Amino acid sequence: MIWLTTKGLNSNIDKNARIAMYVIDFVFLIFSLGSLYYFLKTQIVKLTNKHLIISYQFLPFSKKILIEDIKGFIQTQKSIIYSNRLFDKGLEIYTIFEIFINLKDGKKIKTYSLSDYDYKEIQKLTEKIKRGEGKFQVEKISNIELVIKNIPMILFLIMMFILIGGLSNALIFN
Repeated sequence: MIWLTTKGLNSNIDKNARIAMYVIDFVFLIFSLGSLYYFLKTQIVKLTNKHLIISYQFLPFSKKILIEDIKGFIQTQKSIIYSNRLFDKGLEIYTIFEIFINLKDGKKIKTYSLSDYDYKEIQKLTEKIKRGEGKFQVEKISNIELVIKNIPMILFLIMMFILIGGLSNALIFN
């Protein structure tokens, strides 16, 4: 996007057009970086029989917490004010949940990756594992079953590669 607008700026010497293109590029850049930040910040919470693992989906960082070190969980709701019009009072909606994992040494670990339902399930499972009641059943599937389960995602990725390749070809050679 930025490359296309700078190419268009070279052919246009109007000062107002230059300012408009810089504003458009800046807004595009801000939204792109914000989207990339939240995309990379996506967390995955895994519970094993000994650890609670908080990892990032697209980054190689993870935190392993021993189940015995977990003191408890706290869930707080963050309010979002929604308004239809500019000067309306707005409605207060609670859709974002901050979850704090309290550790025995007094530390708190914050995560946004759990919904209200997931929070309750993780809390129940953690307590069951601490009491020794939790049982894990590992589902073993073959590679063919894995491919069959993920056919929609595979088709989506193939379609995106074709689309990106076609658009890249059109931008580079035209």
